[in-house]
This record gives sequence, C-alpha cells and structure tokens, in this order.
Amino acid sequence: MAGDRGMTLPEVLIAIAILTVGLLAVMSMLSSGFSDVVVSGGQSKATSYARQKVEELRNQPFVVTLAQQTDTPETGVTRTWQIAQVGATVTPNRLARITVVVTWTGGSTGGQQVILEAMRSE
Repeated sequence: MAGDRGMTLPEVLIAIAILTVGLLAVMSMLSSGFSDVVVSGGQSKATSYARQKVEELRNQPFVVTLAQQTDTPETGVTRTWQIAQVGATVTPNRLARITVVVTWTGGSTGGQQVILEAMRSE
C-alpha cells in the first residue's frame, strides 16, 4: 500500500480546526461591522436633524432665547437647542451662538450625542 494517496485522520482534523478558526474570525468581523454600520447610521441621522434645526433657527428673525427648547423629531431622538447672545454687542450688531444637541439611543453603546454650534449676526 505504499502507492495509496489520501489524507490521514490527524491531517483532516487539523484542516477542520484551521477552517473553523478562520470562519469564527470572519463571523466576528461581520457582526462588529454590522454594529458599526448601525451606529454610524444613527450618527448621520442625528447630524442631519441638528443641521436642519440650525438652518431653521438661522432663517428666523433674530431673537435671543436663554431657555433651552426641546422637541422629538422621531422616536428615540431628542433635539435640544439654545440661542445665546455672545459678548456685549448691541443692536444692530448683536451676535448670537446657536447650539443644537441631538441625543439618540441606538447600537450597543446606549445614548449618544451630536452637538452642532453656529454663530449668527443680526
């Protein structure tokens, strides 16, 4: 039987073990990649909500409101904004800082925030 070809049982077991380790590594990368996509999708959506509110506040008449205001553009997303006067400027040269904070829940990390600030002159 010196001319017989084939693999012995230990060779087959070692090959199966190597394939199993490789498949487990690929599965781990896929699951972490999926959670990264979910988190970045939430971040993109929150950034869009923040930009939308900043543009809305920039296009309104110039009003300084020290109290924070809040709304909920969708379930699990909270948007808070404030317009505060900057420095001791007077009419018609007043300057204000618009701060918008969007908080959302998603992914395995729990609550996350996007903070967007802009300046506005009168």
